[in-house]
Amino acid sequence: MARYVIRAINQSGPVSFQDPLTLDAALRKAAELRDAHFQHITLVNTMTGLEITDLEDLIRGLDSPSPPSH
Repeated sequence: MARYVIRAINQSGPVSFQDPLTLDAALRKAAELRDAHFQHITLVNTMTGLEITDLEDLIRGLDSPSPPSH
């Protein structure tokens, strides 16, 4: 399972949260950071180094109900 670390910028400068999180946990933490006025929040895949920078749609999807399965 992929794990992600979070990088962001606050008033004091860049910060990095090095505890690897699942995607869901990382997105929830990113939403908390956004609400706390952090900027330029990025998730970094610990295995591939791939950075996810466009988080708004993913974060919004956390709160949206899943469509019913048929």
